[in-house]
Amino acid sequence: MSERWKHQIKTGMPFGIVMPIIMTLFDWYGTSATFTEAFFTLKFLMKFIVFMSMGILVIGYSNWRERAKNEMYNKN
Repeated sequence: MSERWKHQIKTGMPFGIVMPIIMTLFDWYGTSATFTEAFFTLKFLMKFIVFMSMGILVIGYSNWRERAKNEMYNKN
């Protein structure tokens, strides 16, 4: 696995894990659903997959570009 993908996964995963949990907690707070009804659903799984993908692909890539730019700047 290339260094870029390792960095993207390392920086994008926290976003992909935390955001769907926070969103589900806010949704869960307003209803009388149980924990399993809120977190073990297809809706939560879809949120998790979307946020994980977007976190790794978008946030991870933008962090990688920023890191590469800083490394080029520090070389000069």
